[in-house]
Order: sequence, then structure tokens, then C-alpha cells
Amino acid sequence: MKLSVERSSMENTAQRNRTYRILPLVLLLSLSLWLISPWGQSIEEGFGLDVLFWLRGPIPPPEDVAIIAITERTSEALQLPRLLTAWPRSVYADLVQTLNQSNTALMVFDIFFREPGDPESDRLFSHALHASGKGILFAYSERQIVELNGQKIQQDRILPPLELFSSSALSTAPFILPKVSSKLTRYWLRWEVSPPRLTLPGVAYRYTMLNSQPREGSETDRSSLDQLNSIQIYNFYGPPRSFPTISLEDFLSAPRQYQSLLDGAVVFIGYSASFQPDQKDGFYTPFTPDSGLDISGVELAATAYANLIEGSYIRHNILIWLVAFLLYIGLLFFVGMKLSAERGLILMTVAAGFYLAISHGLFTHFHFWLPWVTPVLIATPLIAIFCVRYRLLLVHQRAKALETVFGQYLPAREIQRLAASPDRLPAQETLFGVCMVTDATGFTSIAEKLTAGELSELLDDYYKAVISPIRRRGGMISDVAGDGIIALWPHVDQAHIWEQMKPVINELQESIDHFNRLHDSTPLPTRIGIHAGEVVLGHFGASDHFEYRAIGDIVNTTSRIENANKFLGQTLLLSGACAGPDTKDLRLIGHFLLSGKQTPLTLYTITGEGWKPQLERQFREALASFTAGNFTEAKALFAELLRETGDNACEFYRQACDTESPFITSITDAHYLISLPKET
Repeated sequence: MKLSVERSSMENTAQRNRTYRILPLVLLLSLSLWLISPWGQSIEEGFGLDVLFWLRGPIPPPEDVAIIAITERTSEALQLPRLLTAWPRSVYADLVQTLNQSNTALMVFDIFFREPGDPESDRLFSHALHASGKGILFAYSERQIVELNGQKIQQDRILPPLELFSSSALSTAPFILPKVSSKLTRYWLRWEVSPPRLTLPGVAYRYTMLNSQPREGSETDRSSLDQLNSIQIYNFYGPPRSFPTISLEDFLSAPRQYQSLLDGAVVFIGYSASFQPDQKDGFYTPFTPDSGLDISGVELAATAYANLIEGSYIRHNILIWLVAFLLYIGLLFFVGMKLSAERGLILMTVAAGFYLAISHGLFTHFHFWLPWVTPVLIATPLIAIFCVRYRLLLVHQRAKALETVFGQYLPAREIQRLAASPDRLPAQETLFGVCMVTDATGFTSIAEKLTAGELSELLDDYYKAVISPIRRRGGMISDVAGDGIIALWPHVDQAHIWEQMKPVINELQESIDHFNRLHDSTPLPTRIGIHAGEVVLGHFGASDHFEYRAIGDIVNTTSRIENANKFLGQTLLLSGACAGPDTKDLRLIGHFLLSGKQTPLTLYTITGEGWKPQLERQFREALASFTAGNFTEAKALFAELLRETGDNACEFYRQACDTESPFITSITDAHYLISLPKET
């Protein structure tokens, strides 16, 4: 039956080990798939990018990009209708002419001129566009669902501005933003219609490159523009109005004031107001302020263009994501499974902070987006939990293995400490505990009569009789020497020591009595000494030899107390430190100066069945006479008690009352006590 249980336990352990070897691979694969899944990427883009933008903070946009904004006050200032679609095109003609005089490099209109207006105003706007040769107009993108052969097909098309304006403009292009529920992070650089077309920022960039040299630090040129993905990620410069923004009415009223700002600049024109009833192109970004001012469509077009001319558009690569992620979690697994739980968790936290710092640095200085939410906020805690559980399992297995080998030599608590720190011995600890020393009476004479084999067998049975009840009652064996045993109960309640030790003594004496009945020809009556105090517990030694034991005055004192049994004819003595205030189960033996000690110690023993309260009072009276130096009176009292009880302690005191007794020590002229040597 025992073999079957052990085999089952070994199989369970092996199964757990296989599980913990497979789990890292499962966790690694699951987290990797999550990272590149739409959900994982969505969290990285929705929350991770926000944090990276927040950590980086606002940055200055290019100086040669500006915005002419139509605000909520423009119509009133220019005395125009509130509906922008009802404005005469002559307003835009004046704007183009004035911008041309300011030596503007390019004018990009984020306004759709689809319907004809006043013919004369339309002609003036068309002429101004043609004369400047710098105007790019917005084209509307439309998606329709058409039915072909009974199937519904999605069809995209571009609606250009009015032909009069299209033919006069430098180019027309759509500006398309992905459909989002709230926050905007991307834009279309290329619209995949037939044939594919660049959107407004791309067209503006292309014409800028045709008429100028690429700026220093720019990584985007005409050829690389075609190599970029159709959908790009915004690198926002800051909150709304980060670009130099001039209201239309202010510019038309005082154009010279903005001459230096607009000279050689690419100007984007469109709706950009803090409040505009008919404006529907406000978008939420990571830099949207608490005031709720959203970024406008014209500023988004300017941001996309500025990213292109600076080469600061956000880059990312799924393959690099995976490689960095695998290296990171591989490091976490290595640290977590090789080091202790405390060190592993500290280094994992450091690694997470370092990874986030790298992600922030790449984003800030190289515009490269490295995911951090999944690695830092998801993978790190999961791996930490797994590794802590793994370490606990490892410690448990080591403890079981050590317990199998050393369970008879070390306490379970110390085995667990050794298993948790296999590379070093646990630190020694100072604590308050109860020490017990036992010694077998007559062992030497019995050992002389037995062969080595018989003596070994006898000692095995004796140790089992003494050690088993000690361990069952929470004691640990500190040392075994010959027929003597030192046991310790650490972390005891100092106020109730005797209440905790009484069941130990009862069970221990019953076990020894049982042993003596089984070995009636070689009995080993056992003397016991008990004391309480501070003790240092740990591994002591040097080089390649260490012993686990208790060290301190408590051990020496307890040994002296056990030795006092020989003189007093007792089998159990305990110090006053163990007795406590309630001594109804104990009887006072006296006050003694033990060998090698400077401080007297009060000793007690268990009250026998025939030792009545009246006898205790008489004994204390005799002891008081002895202490006061009235030895004749004390001798008579002890002799009387001896006749009534036959008590060994009374016999000792009767003899000690002789004036030439070697046991009497004088503390003062009126205070005497017993001084006991180390040996009989």
C-alpha cells in the first residue's frame, strides 16, 4: 500500500513537471498570437500609442507648414452667409491672389468645390488658381454598392471638383480617413481605386519634391513614397492648433503681417474652428485637450504632409515586433526560472521598465513603434505568476527530496529553508524558545554488558521512544550525543510555556515508560531538564563540515538543570522561566547556583500524587529556614517531611543542612542557597 502511494506521488510529480515544461511554450505561443492578432494590435494602437505620445510630449511641427482656418467667426467678419457652401468663390480668389503675393510655395484646399456658384465669382477663382499654378483641390471619395449578376459589389470612385476649377488647379486628390468610432490614428496615403491615387498629403508632398531639394533629415523621397503602405500612422505633433494657424479674416485684412510666416510655406486651407455647427470633421487624438477641442480635418491633412516631408511618419514591422517580443519574454522566463522568486520579480520589474524605456526611445528618436502593452502589462505579470508558481513547485520538490534524505536529521522548517536557498546556507536566527535536555540513567553500565549490535538496536528503540513524541508535539532535535538528546521548541508563547510543555512531558514519559516495559532487563530511566530563553539556531561549522544546532546560554543552562536531577533525586526539573504564574501542577524544589553560573535559578518539578498542599507549605517553610541560615531548624523540618513522604528532595536538603556540606553557598550573611557542581 505504501509503495503504491509513493508511486502515485512520483507520477503526479512527473506530470506536474511535464506540465510546467509545456506551459512556457503554450504561453509564449498564445501571447505571440495575441500580439499580432487584430485585438492585440488594436490595444497597442488604441492605448499603447496614446501612452507613447504622452511620454514623448508635444514636438514642434515644420516651420514651412501653415494653416489658413475658416472659423466660427469668419462668416460674420467677412459679412458672408453662415452656410459655407453659400459663400461666393471670389473670397477664395482673393485668398489665392494674396497667398501668391506672399510667395507661398503651395496651396492645399481641404474644401470640396462641387456645385457651381455665381458664374463671375467662379471665373475669378478659376483664373486665380490658374495664374498661381500652386493650388491643389480636394476631391470627394465615394463608395457605392452596385448589383452585378445578382451579386452586390462594393465600388469606389473619386468625384473631382467642378471642371472649371479642376482644369485650373495644379492637381486634385481625395483625403480619406479610416472609419473610426472615436480616436483617429491613421490616414490613407494611397486610395486603392482603379488606378490607385495618392491622397491630398501625398500629392502635396510629390509637388513639393518636384520643386525643391529634399530637406536635411528627411527619409522620404519620390521613389520611397511609392514604397510606403497605403495606410499610414499619424505622428501627431501635439494638441489642436499645433501648426501656425491664421484665421481667414485676419489674413485677408492684414496679409503683410504674416509675410515672413508664409514665405515659401505650404499652406493648408479648410474648416478649423473650436465650434462650427456645420463642421463634421473634428477628430479625437491622443493630444485632445480637456476642453474637448478636436483636431480638424485640415490640420490632419497638414500633419500627414508634415510627417512625409520630415520622414517622421510612424513605422512598425510585425516581424520586428515578434522578434523583440520573443527575446523579451525569453529573458523573463530565464530570469524567473533561474533566480529566486524575490530576485526574479525584481529583475522582471527592471526588465519591464527597461523595455518600456527602449520602446519610448525608439518612438521618440526614430519614430518606430514597438509594442509595449502586451509585453509589459500582460506578458510580464503572467510570466511572473507562472515563474513564482514554478519556483514554489521546485522548492516543494526539493523539500520533499531533502526530507526523504534528511528528514530524520533536520526539522521540516529548516529543510524548506534549505530548499528555497540551495546555493547557500540560510542565515542563523535568534529567537526565544524552550530547550529540553534528556539523559538516560545507567546507560554506561548497560552498554558494557551488550555487544555493539545489541547496543545499536537498544539505542534505536530508545531514540524512537524519546524523539517521536518530541517531534509530534512540534519540537525539533538540535543534537543527539550518546544517550543524551537536546530538543528545542522555537517561537513559543512566553506567557504560557508550561501549558504548552505539559502535554509534551506527559506523552514523553508515557513513551519512555513503554520502552522500559519492553526492555525490562535493560531499562533506561530518563532525566529531563527544561529551560526557556534566547537561542541562536542555525548551521555552524566551517569549510565542508557544518552542523545544524542550537547555540546559546539556554542550552548550557538546560544541561545543568538536567544534571541537577542526579543530586535532587528527580526525573524532571524545569526553571522558573518555564513555570509561569500558575504553578498548581508544579512544586518548588528550591533556589540553586548551577555550575559555571553567576545568577541563581529557581527550579520546579511536577507535583506527585501524594504531594498535598499542606506538604508544599511545610516544604516551603523548611526551605525558608534553610535560606535564612537556620540549618538546625531546617534539618528538623526536612527530616519530618522525609519520614512522611520519603521525598528525595527532602533527603537531599536534610543532608545539605550539615554545616560541612559542600552544597551550601552564602549569598549574604542572611541568605543561603544550594550550589551544585557539574558532575556528581
